[in-house]
Amino acid sequence: MNSAKSAIAWLAMAIVATAAIIIASGSIDEGGDWPQFHLNSEHQGACLSSAPHDNRTAWESESIGAQDGSSVSVAGGCVYVNCIDRLVCLDRSSGRTLWNVTLSPTADVCNVWGFSPVYHDGLLFLTGSKVVCLNATNGLEQWSFSFPTKRGSVDGGPAVVDGRVIVGDWDGHHYYCLNESTGEETWNFTVEGNAQSTPAISDGLVVLAGWEWGLGGRIYCLDLENGTEIWNQSTSNSPCGSAALFKDRAFLTTYNFEGDGDILAVSLHNGSLLWQKSIARSDSTPALADGRLYVCGGADGFSDKATYCFDAENGDLIWKTEPQDEIGEWRCSPAYADGLVFVGQTQNMNYTALCALDAATGKMVWRYPAGGSAPAVADGLIYSIGYGRVYAFGEGGGSS
Repeated sequence: MNSAKSAIAWLAMAIVATAAIIIASGSIDEGGDWPQFHLNSEHQGACLSSAPHDNRTAWESESIGAQDGSSVSVAGGCVYVNCIDRLVCLDRSSGRTLWNVTLSPTADVCNVWGFSPVYHDGLLFLTGSKVVCLNATNGLEQWSFSFPTKRGSVDGGPAVVDGRVIVGDWDGHHYYCLNESTGEETWNFTVEGNAQSTPAISDGLVVLAGWEWGLGGRIYCLDLENGTEIWNQSTSNSPCGSAALFKDRAFLTTYNFEGDGDILAVSLHNGSLLWQKSIARSDSTPALADGRLYVCGGADGFSDKATYCFDAENGDLIWKTEPQDEIGEWRCSPAYADGLVFVGQTQNMNYTALCALDAATGKMVWRYPAGGSAPAVADGLIYSIGYGRVYAFGEGGGSS
């Protein structure tokens, strides 16, 4: 009887501990898939998946022109990859190419930026000169949406939630909400400056930003249902990246073309500034886990590069990598899983390595001399882009 009671008590504690991890990380995803940018519509970048504690590779793809700066989408048996003028579908177990579809990338844009494809309910959504919805099984187009401004997305990709697809047109100054099934416009919203963010969405709220070159910008919070503005908050530097949302807060970075940028925590209720810390210029989206915030910054040839860990509650710095180690970069949105933070290294704007850091201390656990772009974690594997290829790290090839 005592042993039975002990077993029940142990099970109850395990359930409570697991729930605590879920709450602390801000993610209810158990790590089987990584279907959109930074995991989910809140962009929390942390999941309950196991993760490799050494640098063994499960596979690497052929040279497919995978876009530096972007992240893959992992769902079901596939890995979906932005290859600038193509969307490539890889087999999740082997990295073998299953199919690809030709795209129209945004014209006149330097290809150092990269949006991430989104998987939802058997469909794929991606942006470029227009928004496209594909059948995730075979790549057949289901619908497309041409921006009325005749501009195209840059850096920020689509966010999908509750039957809606929200995407920006960069220097067209608009974000559009589209019907997921038909691509019909539901509402649009005009921002001051460039509409670059991948929108972050939680509990009926949409957080996005607009920025002007060297002139700062604004963070906006909208009603998901109708696109009406709830609040906006001005920033002295440019909020070029995308927010991560957790509980009642939005966390964003800013890029300063003349010096250091910032990491900001603002209230989701009214946009008030809760705390602000200086970091190297960045449009990295933070990862949130166990009450901590992990973010990267710095640009080759312009500023030191580093990865930071802050207390998400008050903004206190917990650790920072050394500038001479050059771990992290302004485009790299880190990922968290299994006590590790995964970040990339670059040389001359090209991703050259993936690093796994101890989340508690920032110390290097392992490094691999390839990959590094905005890692994704799913079913025990880490997926990252570099040198035009996708690399999968861990044992085996995951589920298929």
